Amino acid sequence: MHELHLIQQLFDDLLAMGTNLGAKKITRIYLRMGDFTEINPEVLRFFFKEKSKGTILEEAELEIESSSTRELRLLSFDYE
Repeated sequence: MHELHLIQQLFDDLLAMGTNLGAKKITRIYLRMGDFTEINPEVLRFFFKEKSKGTILEEAELEIESSSTRELRLLSFDYE
């Protein structure tokens, strides 16, 4: 369940940042995810797809860079 909390927090942060920037839509999200986060990339993608419906994150593409650490880090995002 800890993983879901991290994903939810990342999702909430993206919504807040996008809203603060006046984004109409976030189109691409760049993440770094460590091999030891215990987060399955497919679970992460599924969560974002389902949770983002009706938000500025809907249909955003996730670019996930792998690392050998225990981190889930937002690197940047593109928006319109």
